[in-house]
Amino acid sequence: MTALKPQKRFTVSIDQADYDALQELSQSVSPPVNLQYLLRLAVRNLLEQHAAKQLSFPLERRP
Repeated sequence: MTALKPQKRFTVSIDQADYDALQELSQSVSPPVNLQYLLRLAVRNLLEQHAAKQLSFPLERRP
């Protein structure tokens, strides 16, 4: 049996339109996935692109 790695929890607020789009995306696959899975996948992909210096967008905050 594989030991689970400890996970860090944090809270993030997003626009309602983004939340709705994520909900739609999560239900569009078969079987449906939860929002936590989608966000972990998105974070992992962002970090992998950053590590490979292949980010397709700037990380600077916009005013």
